[in-house]
Amino acid sequence: MNKSARVFVCRWITRVLPLFLTVALLSVARTAFADDILRVEEDWELVLGNPDANSVGPQIVTTMSPRGGIDGTFFTLELNHRSAPTWTPGGITIHRWNADWRMASYDRADRSVMTTNNETVTWTQALYFDNGQLAYKVFNGTSTTWGSFGYTGTVKLLCSYGTPNFNTYSPDISVAQSGAAFAGNRVQSLKIKQIRTTLSNGQVQTDSTERIVQQLVD
Repeated sequence: MNKSARVFVCRWITRVLPLFLTVALLSVARTAFADDILRVEEDWELVLGNPDANSVGPQIVTTMSPRGGIDGTFFTLELNHRSAPTWTPGGITIHRWNADWRMASYDRADRSVMTTNNETVTWTQALYFDNGQLAYKVFNGTSTTWGSFGYTGTVKLLCSYGTPNFNTYSPDISVAQSGAAFAGNRVQSLKIKQIRTTLSNGQVQTDSTERIVQQLVD
């Protein structure tokens, strides 16, 4: 390399290197100070067609996971039935699972079976931290069959959880792992209407993308 070429290369490095270093430092800073997701809320809506009390249809299951999969801890809400530890008709039940293992459950006392045509059921289900534990709660529920539910804060399960955030939460899991476990033809629609995530800086991010889990096609 001749002298002029060496001078050109040295000048190029002198000018460009600080820029590369600045970009690298900014990238590290963004990673170091990124805000964690500390709470996730999903607003759900179920619209029935014609339920059948004799066959206890439909039977609905929704799933919510704190991470991008169901190979660890996740939660399910069961409407109009309870699947475990023994099958029971009607009512509202929530479960905590560790992969295929049921770890805990909560059964609401009212085990009424759905009988109202075109009934609409709405509720919110949330993941958050409660005194260092992972909490799953169903609240703000409205229905014809069971009236209002989840307003006393008792439709809730707690467990230990090794990760201090929900940064790998994905609504795709909620959509893919939810639906009618039985008599899906008696469901007009099941969907997530809105998702809200609360960050460690206190900011609440709202996603109003309507996510259809199930919809009857005429």
